[in-house]
Amino acid sequence: MQANRLRGKIVEAGFSQQALAAQLGMSKNTLSNKINGKTPFNLDEAKKICSILGIRDDAEKAQIFLAGSSQ
Repeated sequence: MQANRLRGKIVEAGFSQQALAAQLGMSKNTLSNKINGKTPFNLDEAKKICSILGIRDDAEKAQIFLAGSSQ
């Protein structure tokens, strides 16, 4: 999980973590814990985030969600 890359994509798409969390149907705290690697995203959540943020490229999706570093 590349937390900084995901944070950048959230801002780039014009969302706050609060707004994205609302779109996902979770609390801001839950989303924050997932972004910070405290709890993992499930596949459906990752797909929904990519859809909401307009991340279409499979390589970019993999770089964000499958990369080994938490930062």
